[in-house]
Amino acid sequence: MAINRLEFYSEKLQMNTRVNVILPDQPKGTGKILLLLHGLHDDENSWIDQTRLVSYASKTQITIIMPRADRSYYTNIVDGSQYFDYIADEVLQRCRQWFNLPTDPYKCYVAGVSMGGFGALKVGLTHPNQFKQIFALSAMPDIVGSWQNKPERDGWYRRLFGSPEQVIESDNDIAYLISQQTTNAPAIWQLCGVEDPFYAMNQTLDQQINKQGLTHEFLEVPGAHEWGVWDPAIQQILEIIEQA
Repeated sequence: MAINRLEFYSEKLQMNTRVNVILPDQPKGTGKILLLLHGLHDDENSWIDQTRLVSYASKTQITIIMPRADRSYYTNIVDGSQYFDYIADEVLQRCRQWFNLPTDPYKCYVAGVSMGGFGALKVGLTHPNQFKQIFALSAMPDIVGSWQNKPERDGWYRRLFGSPEQVIESDNDIAYLISQQTTNAPAIWQLCGVEDPFYAMNQTLDQQINKQGLTHEFLEVPGAHEWGVWDPAIQQILEIIEQA
């Protein structure tokens, strides 16, 4: 398999950025794509550096795209860079062109951890016709709740989102996005450690998804907000995608 570390100029971000792409050694027409998103304190290298992703991926026909999103919460920043449009549209389109990847939405998946779990839910639920399944690991799915719990983030969140009122019923409101879905929405696979600080939020997320009647699975596992939880989870995710 090949690990491609690319730097290029993004039209959406209006700056240079980086993306890592893992390609199968002998790609076949049946190959699938996983858009894999990083967390708040991480970057495009974290999944490679912190897990055995490369080893797991070597046994599959999955192309894995890992873009850099900085501390953006995968949103189009108020008066700033358009991170959501970059992640949801530009980086996928460019990688498909560069590597001749399939455009079939039934071969495309999105996953993420922590902030990236929020990003995966946001991308997949905003563009439900572009992804077959969403994988949210230890997601932080409630921006307004986090805003209330961490008032020290007020200035930073305002630069990202504007105000709490602007989050409600927007594409940064995961509960709202869930409420807009039909049974044709991508399946959602959710995992969280029972000692994770976001565990209660994930329980609420589970209830919201079930209320909407979406195809869904929630795995509650031992552990906290840590790579020891996410390493076996990404192995499971690749197995699910490969067998689909």
